[in-house]
Amino acid sequence: MSTNANVVLVNAFEVPSDRDRDFVSRWERARDFLERRDGYVDTALHRSTAPDAEFRFVNVARWRSPVDFQAAIAAPRFPGRQIPYASHPSLYQVIAEDDAPAGPDPAGSAPEGLEPDGAVLLINLFEVPPPDDQDFLSSWEQARQFMRARPGYLGTRLHRSLAPDAEFRFVNIAAWPSEEAFQAAIDDSGFLKVTAEFPGHAHPSLYEVIRR
Repeated sequence: MSTNANVVLVNAFEVPSDRDRDFVSRWERARDFLERRDGYVDTALHRSTAPDAEFRFVNVARWRSPVDFQAAIAAPRFPGRQIPYASHPSLYQVIAEDDAPAGPDPAGSAPEGLEPDGAVLLINLFEVPPPDDQDFLSSWEQARQFMRARPGYLGTRLHRSLAPDAEFRFVNIAAWPSEEAFQAAIDDSGFLKVTAEFPGHAHPSLYEVIRR
């Protein structure tokens, strides 16, 4: 289990495919404002590799504490309130993380955290009723062990929302060297077996980082 003291904002956005430029411009203005506030650590904007993804953009940002984040977005001049696209934000804590197995990855270079150059990121938002938490965590651990043994696995982090009534109470973020490597892993016949009992509803998509 992780002891990471930072909190993580995960914010999934619904953006029509013809509004990318407008959305990214607005996101950049919000980022420029927030990175000057106390408690800001870093941020990354992810865009789905699938143009028809449910959430085409996901922002993942680290903050020192929930108090720092709330103070930042409560500032009168915060431009993020003007972003006219449906969003699904919540603050999370990393509760489990797993690096790649020892040794070089199949792309020929050692992994660098969860976002090595050229990697794609699986971001999977889960709707899980609180009574199903233990079943979910058990299922996630089985899936993690299975995926860890697949070629190309670069690591994963599981986040749990600080708010018990969050829409997406768990978010998994995992890195792979390519879409092909990830697809090969989930095409394995064992993948359906270890994920068949997952409680709740999942919203997975592959992403690439386009802004920091």
